[in-house]
Amino acid sequence: MCGFDLLAGVPFADKLTPRCRSGPLLAEPEVSEPSVGAGTVCTVPLFRNAMEDAYVLFEDGIPVYAGKTVTRHGFRDRLGRHAFTIQHRLNLAPATIGFKAIRILVFSNFDVEAILIHALRKADKNALAWNDSGFGSNDPGHNREKQEPAGFDVQRPIDIGRSLGMAAGTYALLDLLIALKDGLPYVLRYQTDQLPGKKRPEHYRTGHADQRAAGAVMVNERDSLRAVLEKVLVALPSGWRVTVFPDRVILYAETEHYQYAREYITA
Repeated sequence: MCGFDLLAGVPFADKLTPRCRSGPLLAEPEVSEPSVGAGTVCTVPLFRNAMEDAYVLFEDGIPVYAGKTVTRHGFRDRLGRHAFTIQHRLNLAPATIGFKAIRILVFSNFDVEAILIHALRKADKNALAWNDSGFGSNDPGHNREKQEPAGFDVQRPIDIGRSLGMAAGTYALLDLLIALKDGLPYVLRYQTDQLPGKKRPEHYRTGHADQRAAGAVMVNERDSLRAVLEKVLVALPSGWRVTVFPDRVILYAETEHYQYAREYITA
């Protein structure tokens, strides 16, 4: 069930020409190109800049988040990012998350997302609990650690105790950190060299001198992120510490206390 079932009773719904998809969020989303049907819509020229993709995420059939995109590939990218975000979380089973989506030709000057949110919340005042909760926000950098975490992350914090399923073997420490950063469905940030005269630290693939000089790390396929980082800390000089937040993990040579840290891990 998709398309106009999401927009029943919504003002201007008769001016929308949708093509729709629905399914589990972890499946690769596809969106069909719009077509012009019978009726008054046929008399309106089709312009690509008039297309918007609107979608709703569901948890166990309950609508929890509504959003839109306006770029040609924005829908696929946005749902892909959401599918990434819901993995490795406590109190959240990815298999229970699904989506419904429509590609709409907009011929009036109105906000499709706002109308969709209003209609769903009018039908159920408890709907769309993830909207305005910080769900789907981008990583703003290291200073985020000093900010109050988003409600979504507090309620569904990351799970660093689950097995990563990495290939067992011996890894150079920096290569291991790079693989984790690139592959984890949440933010892992680690300290890199800060060269004299430069405002920004070095790229994460360059790493820190301590990381490049450290010994190899043995990884088992059943290891969790916690287990892997405990091994990393053993290989690094004293003073390095892992700090776990509701939505991210950082590895720095520091002693700073963070108000919103959930856990500190040391060698």
